[in-house]
Amino acid sequence: MAVARDISLMWLILLTFIAVLPFGVLFFFAIKGMRRLRQLAKQTLPIAQEKARLVADGTDRVSQKVAAPVIGVRAGVAQVQGIRKATFRRKQV
Repeated sequence: MAVARDISLMWLILLTFIAVLPFGVLFFFAIKGMRRLRQLAKQTLPIAQEKARLVADGTDRVSQKVAAPVIGVRAGVAQVQGIRKATFRRKQV
């Protein structure tokens, strides 16, 4: 009886090992791929970050150039309106 028990136990262990083996191989290659991806990210992301910074700086410069005349005109109009209101304001009793 002990021999049959040992054989059936070995058989269950073998079946479990066969069922789990593909997952182990899959995880092994997934970890290996993530390791390679991390190495590539360390090489390429600083370059991409620098390019994004250059684009953001250029966009900021252009937007300042576009908005500066509009802001200047608005400020001048507000100044003239303020002077006009201060000059022609009637005192109400």
